[in-house]
Amino acid sequence: MKEKLAWQLAPQIPIMWFLLMLSAFAHGAENDVRMLVIDQTPYGFKNDKGINTGVLLDLMKEIHDDSGVGSAVQTLPLKRLLATLQLDIKSCALLANSPFVNDNFDLLEPIGYKLRGGVLPLAAVELKDYFSLTGKVIAVPLGVRFDNKFHNDSSLNKLSAPRYINAIKMMKRGRVDAVAGAIPVLRYLAGKEGINIDFFGRPLILVEKNIYLACSFKLTKHERNKLQQAVISLKSSGKVQQIFDNYPGLFN
Repeated sequence: MKEKLAWQLAPQIPIMWFLLMLSAFAHGAENDVRMLVIDQTPYGFKNDKGINTGVLLDLMKEIHDDSGVGSAVQTLPLKRLLATLQLDIKSCALLANSPFVNDNFDLLEPIGYKLRGGVLPLAAVELKDYFSLTGKVIAVPLGVRFDNKFHNDSSLNKLSAPRYINAIKMMKRGRVDAVAGAIPVLRYLAGKEGINIDFFGRPLILVEKNIYLACSFKLTKHERNKLQQAVISLKSSGKVQQIFDNYPGLFN
C-alpha cells in the first residue's frame, strides 16, 4: 500500500517543487523593487532621537507593507534618487509630476495631495505677480527647480542656500525678502524654527503639481497593479489622511 502511494505521489513531487520555487522566485523578484523617498525634511529625515521619519517615508512604508512589493524603504538626496530611477532596475518613489517626472517615469497613482511651489515673502513684502519679484532678494535652496522660467531668470536677485532650513534662517535674520521652494515645506520648517505664520506674507504660487507614486518602467504588470491598488486602498481607508495629519500644517 505504501509503495503504491509513493508511486502515485512521485510524479507530483517535481510539480510541487516547481510551484514552490516559482512562488519563491516571484516573491524574491517583487522584493527587488527599490522603494525610495527624498532625503529632505519633512519628506524623509532623522528626528532628534535618530529615528527615521517623514511624511513621505511613513506613506511609502505603508505602500510597501500593503502591497507586499519592494525592499526596505530608503532615503536618498533628490538628484541621486532621480538618477537611480533612471537606471536599468526596478524602483519607485513619491514625486510631484513635474515635466521631467512625466517624461521619464511611470506614474502609477496620485496620493491625493498637491505640492505648491513658488516664492514665500516676508509679511511686509507684497507679491502680486511674477513681475513683483524684481528688486527682491530671494533665497533659493540648492537643487530646488520647480519652474524653468524662475530658474533661468538671471534678472532676479537670487541667493543660493545649502538647504531649505538655511534659506529660512537667512529670511529670519533679515538677509532676504523671500524664499523660493515648496511652500508647505517652507512653512513647516519655519514652524519648527519657532517662526509664526504671521511672519510671512501671501506666497506667489508659480506651480502646483500632484504627488504620485512614480516608478521606473522595469516593473512587471503584476507589481505595478499591486502597488497601484495599495495606494488606492490607503486613500479610501483614510490612512493617507492620517499620515499627513501627523505633520500639522504641512499641506494646508
